[in-house]
Amino acid sequence: MKKTVRLAKNAGFCFGVKRAINLAEEASSDHPEIVTLGPIIHNPQMVEHLRRKGISPVEEDDLPTDKPVIIRSHGITKELRKRLEETSPSVIDATCPYVDNCMQHAKQLSKEGYPVIIYGNKDHPEVIALKSYIAGESYILSDEDRLPDKRFSKLAVISQTTKSIEGFQKLIGKLIPSVKELRVFNTICAATSVRQSSSYNLAKESDLMIVIGGKNSSNTQMLFNICNNIVETLHIEEAEELDCKILEEKSNIGLTAGASTPDWIIVEVYNKIMKCFRDEEKLISKIKDIPGYKEE
Repeated sequence: MKKTVRLAKNAGFCFGVKRAINLAEEASSDHPEIVTLGPIIHNPQMVEHLRRKGISPVEEDDLPTDKPVIIRSHGITKELRKRLEETSPSVIDATCPYVDNCMQHAKQLSKEGYPVIIYGNKDHPEVIALKSYIAGESYILSDEDRLPDKRFSKLAVISQTTKSIEGFQKLIGKLIPSVKELRVFNTICAATSVRQSSSYNLAKESDLMIVIGGKNSSNTQMLFNICNNIVETLHIEEAEELDCKILEEKSNIGLTAGASTPDWIIVEVYNKIMKCFRDEEKLISKIKDIPGYKEE
């Protein structure tokens, strides 16, 4: 049985994650010890890699006052940002520019008197940060939540940057009958949309999809959900989780990865598959050597 393994055309690190990692590594070259408020990105392996370079995540209650602090890519609340600026010797802002743009929309819409709906997961750090910029009435809705039981004269809607465009469209459609004036900002990151689209297209041509990325990553979980609705799909964080037995009867295997997944983990997974196939002459060292790879 001929075996094929292909990588979705858009997979792995996005612009915002690359920027955050670069800022952290540049800062660590000037400071022997530096902290990030929570994990800088949602990938445990990359967080551990940075820890070995002296960049350690801490929780809000354990923030030191004698070390520089990096604001994670997901952003932080308005109140916490103010506290950092008052107490930390140095603050490096690694908030994703797309997330920051969403925060500015939230702040402005609230200032203009709009009740604001955030389409997102209420416990996600990005959504918690977004809500802090809304002074007035606000709601957080995920796919499973019921709409507010009321009519609105005006209403604004923004989205967590890593949600699906299809889910966002469905929410807007449900809101229209109960709102006179509906103002919508599509704040879903373009990188999120193209990753979801390329993963969907590859899943349709595969008999197994493997989604690589942090179990705590919202955008990676979204990729899993999209692919799993089409074909059998595995969600793994690293190569050692992959059982060769599941590959035995599969001929077209698709790979995709969340926006926080570093290239080296994707390469390790691909090489593990080649070893499972006893095809070790095809082992690679660079992600560009995986069939289907496309430089963004």
